[in-house]
Amino acid sequence: MFITQAKIFISSTIKDMPNERKAAFDAVTNVGAFPIMSEFTMEAQNADSLTVCLNKVRESDIYVLILGGCYGWQPNGKESITELEFQIAQRDNIPILVFNTTYYQKDKLQQEFEKKAGNFRFYKTVNDAFELKTEIERALKAEIDTKQNEYFNHTEFVYSNLVKIQFPKDLFMAKLNFDKKEVKQYIKQQNRYKREPSLRDYVVSALYMNNISFSRDWVLQEDYIMTFHDLQDHSCPLSKIINVGTAERFSCEEIYNTSQDSMSVFKHLLKRCLETKLHKKGIKWIKEEGLFAFIPIQKDDNCQWQSRKIQWQKTNKNATRTVVDIKRDLKNQSKVFNLKCLAFRSKFEYLDNEWYVSIKPDWIFLWPNLTVCPLAFENIQWLKRTERNMHVFNHFNFILKHLQSTKDAVIFSELEDYHYLSIEQIEKFDFAPIVPDNVWVNLESPEMSKKLKDKENIGLFGV
Repeated sequence: MFITQAKIFISSTIKDMPNERKAAFDAVTNVGAFPIMSEFTMEAQNADSLTVCLNKVRESDIYVLILGGCYGWQPNGKESITELEFQIAQRDNIPILVFNTTYYQKDKLQQEFEKKAGNFRFYKTVNDAFELKTEIERALKAEIDTKQNEYFNHTEFVYSNLVKIQFPKDLFMAKLNFDKKEVKQYIKQQNRYKREPSLRDYVVSALYMNNISFSRDWVLQEDYIMTFHDLQDHSCPLSKIINVGTAERFSCEEIYNTSQDSMSVFKHLLKRCLETKLHKKGIKWIKEEGLFAFIPIQKDDNCQWQSRKIQWQKTNKNATRTVVDIKRDLKNQSKVFNLKCLAFRSKFEYLDNEWYVSIKPDWIFLWPNLTVCPLAFENIQWLKRTERNMHVFNHFNFILKHLQSTKDAVIFSELEDYHYLSIEQIEKFDFAPIVPDNVWVNLESPEMSKKLKDKENIGLFGV
């Protein structure tokens, strides 16, 4: 099957059939295909003629045989090179089109080959090179159309970077209720912000005034707070800064289907929930870069960050992934210069009445104080240039497994999963046209093709 320009191998004797081969060349180019012919398009190679020709047959999409009068060169003293090419096309199930000339007197071996070819394929008889050109064009066009129709009418599964998510059916909204003047005075006394505080800053400060340390999984809509936490429950810490009498339960669908603004606010709530979920897993939201990054969690005896590795199950094998790689100071190896961290971008999507989060693997370099290291821009660009689809997919697969619930959460309370947002399985779609793997691999250089192999010999979609 081919989805790009079809490659057509023209097989015949050469010296005695110059007009026929020129006619074949013109026919192939007229249908928009690429002719594979030793005298026109094949380059000089460091290999013998037989090997080169048979390899070219294997690379072709359609094999065209033109039977003239001569059997031709017999490289091994048995079959001619033309018959050997014909056999390779048969063996590799390459589509074969045969054209038989009537105006050449065939030698004995060619007559036998003519019978073999005729028994294998219905051939078209032609009376001159002009008719040959017309018939090759007609046959090629029909064969190419058939193959392309097969391609476009058949689909295969495609794995996307979309992952289904689940969250509670209902959420809560309540009107804020705290003394803004008192909070403003508190902010001033504590010197909490160097800029003009936002309404969210006021809410956070109001919580601190009440000695409440609370998660980030809430958003504001005008002077109302929105969250999955039960605001009607007086034991909820947020009840200290709201008018509990105004707390109401709403269905999530009712909220996000109200307007585009409400949809944006709801997506922002989901993002806040994701931040809360990932905080427990040692993944930090890097606001200025707009991505999540794995951060180090342990220091050595010199109070320097250590590399962070995470074990995970890749298909049926246990694997270890380094998510934070320590880069030492060249002048002082005992000190950490910066941290190379696995990262990812995310975005929430509502498609066909289903909610998804997209996960796009990335990289970031951080200083030891976990702020962005701006000196590593070129390093990140180099990493992205050298990675291929397989590497990116493996990053994605690892990140997904790490975000999903773990069985250990039942045993270890510190790993207890965040229950307001759950990450499910990778989404796959079956509407994509079939694209044979060799189409992609053949676009790469031989050196790069070797790098596309997973060192652990695990298939790209072995999830």
